Amino acid sequence: MKVERANMTNSSSSAAATKPPGSNERRRIFRIVRIGLGITLIGLAVYLLWWRQRYVVSRVGYLNGTVMTLYARIAGTLTLEPLRPGELLKAGTTIGFIRNDRNPQLETDRQNLETRLGVALAQQRGLQEKRNSRMALIAQLERYQQSQHILETRFAQEAVQRTLGELRQAQEALAIARIEAERYTALVEAGAVARQVADEAVSRAKQAAKFVESQQAELRRQQTALQAARQGLQLDASRTFSFPQIRLIDLQIEVVDIDAELLALATTIAELRREIANIKQQLSLQRLATVNVPTTVVVWSVIHKTGEFGIPLAAGDPIVKVLDCSDVWATALVAERENPRLRVGQEATVRLLDGSDRRLRGIVRAIRGGPGKVEVGENVAVPPPDLVRNELAVDVQLQNLPEDFSAERFCGVGQSVEVVFGG
Repeated sequence: MKVERANMTNSSSSAAATKPPGSNERRRIFRIVRIGLGITLIGLAVYLLWWRQRYVVSRVGYLNGTVMTLYARIAGTLTLEPLRPGELLKAGTTIGFIRNDRNPQLETDRQNLETRLGVALAQQRGLQEKRNSRMALIAQLERYQQSQHILETRFAQEAVQRTLGELRQAQEALAIARIEAERYTALVEAGAVARQVADEAVSRAKQAAKFVESQQAELRRQQTALQAARQGLQLDASRTFSFPQIRLIDLQIEVVDIDAELLALATTIAELRREIANIKQQLSLQRLATVNVPTTVVVWSVIHKTGEFGIPLAAGDPIVKVLDCSDVWATALVAERENPRLRVGQEATVRLLDGSDRRLRGIVRAIRGGPGKVEVGENVAVPPPDLVRNELAVDVQLQNLPEDFSAERFCGVGQSVEVVFGG
């Protein structure tokens, strides 16, 4: 055994002695390479550690957008235009109709209101005819009253003229009687006639004077009656209105009452017509409703594909989901321990992970804690599982979007990104 070991030692030493000098050189180069690679890895690790300390990098990120759902406004049969996800729809585009020809309650209400309106219109026509007849009677009585006033005025004028003539005759007779009384008095003094004849002449003169006074009073009364007749008054009759006047007053009061009833009916008719118009508008809205997009959007998903025959829907049922490409942002999930290094308004860089390595500029617009955990306000006695990460959801508003983020690509919503927040 000792002899064999000695032989092996001698053989190995001889082999080492026989190795060429180039092998040591290669081992030296390999050693240098290993040292350089180790130093590079250490430097890279130090750089990554420094970069991680300076910047905050999201664990997960994706482009996000506002997805809106269009709902059925009324119950009925929905008929949609052929839509495909990714199709661009401009604001105000009509994408379908909802028809509902059945609405018995509104139709019954409309018929009842139409009946009430017909009754009110018939009452209005009846009252209007009654008012017209009363106005015709009023016009006729006014003509009668005017004729009576003219005749009474003329009668009073003739009475004044007659009394004035009688007064003139009485004054002439008075003058003659006075002359005779003076002549007989002179004859009595001369002794030509008896005293009795003179006294009779004087008595006739006095009677003529009294008659003149009575005629003057009658003339004044007739003139007063004429003045009253011209003003439509009566002095000779009793202190009451004439029949035409009484009837005229009654008719005028009746016309005032009719006008009040017509005014009330007009108000009722206007209200009924307004209610009928509202019901007709509701019927038109309940019978046909258009489905329009409120703004320029992209079709996200079609919930109900109706075809040509349509499908029945209830009011409030979802119809289609659309994406608003005017508001696209990046949502990044960041560890909660980085919260002190984040703030609203902070600049961020969004790197697309689609292989293009493109970078977009953005600004932090919202920071929300607890994504993936229980909802805020929920009464939970058991804490969430340990698998739930303690992370922040940071929304980054993008300053611009690439041109290839078209509607067919849903404006890039859903693509994975990496978000880097500056230190």
